[in-house]
Amino acid sequence: DAFGDSGDISGNTAIFGASYATINSQNDAGAAFVFTRSGSTWSQQQKLTASDAGDGDYFGQDVSIDGNTVVVGAPYEDQGYPSYYQVGAIYVYTRSGTTWSQQAKKVPSDPQQYGYFGTSVDMDSGTIAAGAINYSNNSGQGAVYIFTGSGSSWSQQTKILGEASGDYFGQDVSVDGDNLLVGAPYAGTGGAAFVYTRSGTTWTLEQKLTASNASASDHFGWTLAIDGDNLIVGAPNEDSEGSDAGAAYIFTRSGTTWSQQAKITASDGAANDDFGTRVSIDVSTAPATVVVGAPGAVSGAGAAYVFTRNGTTWTQKAKLTSASSSSDSFGGSCALIDDDVIVVGDSLDDTGATNKGAATFFIGS
Repeated sequence: DAFGDSGDISGNTAIFGASYATINSQNDAGAAFVFTRSGSTWSQQQKLTASDAGDGDYFGQDVSIDGNTVVVGAPYEDQGYPSYYQVGAIYVYTRSGTTWSQQAKKVPSDPQQYGYFGTSVDMDSGTIAAGAINYSNNSGQGAVYIFTGSGSSWSQQTKILGEASGDYFGQDVSVDGDNLLVGAPYAGTGGAAFVYTRSGTTWTLEQKLTASNASASDHFGWTLAIDGDNLIVGAPNEDSEGSDAGAAYIFTRSGTTWSQQAKITASDGAANDDFGTRVSIDVSTAPATVVVGAPGAVSGAGAAYVFTRNGTTWTQKAKLTSASSSSDSFGGSCALIDDDVIVVGDSLDDTGATNKGAATFFIGS
């Protein structure tokens, strides 16, 4: 099922994708699971599936939650098959009491075959961003679509195109109010991330970000997250600590200018750790904190690293591991932080069945 291959958390509610789940005999149709917390106990509230679940849709490849609304990406959904094979779709659900109901299914206004719309999704305050990494005639240029609305009423606000073929613009997206961050891990030398800001209904590029030490195949922009005037970008194949050891870069904004504040790596970084495969940032409570997944660490068992900021200095605070086997890649599917809770996904966990998947909650101060 690969439970935990994506995830998100909002207060006392968390959601995890299981994009390989079989639904009504449809292999790899996918599912998403919502959990809620009471005290220190997390319990499953509901299993979500698409109303039109189909074979190989991979519903749950990415998920996002904001209060009582969730959005789930299904990048291989066959809208209008065979004319629009694997165009992709996103599904919106809302909660009333303890029950979640599907409110909308959205596809691009200009669907393209093999566009993989829904590869990445994020949502905040009535705005949804969804990446379509193979948009533009199967060229890998990529695009991000913005939807606004609530409940069952969602409309496409705009489409933002990547710069060039093969950039995979939209590999990851993060939206925070009127700020949008988009990753393009194959752009230029080593990858790029793009910050957009919204005025009214218009989104404008504020800045294109690259790593201070960019080199080929770093995949800067593979994963990212923005929180106000702070953001983090993962580059899981950066080589300064060893081949594909990985790194993450933190940027801060002054006025309209973003500047790299820090490059962070694991204190025990080693080749093939892939540190930066997943990242998350939370500056809402002091101190500002980031969590970074490194699925290749600990001989492939995986780890997640927690860093906190004092002034402008980021320091490693903790290394999180699980009882995973040497091939479970803990930290490779999701690494999330929300106030005092950190969640790390382990979609290859074999407890109960091969690659059944799991997620581990950590609490700290």
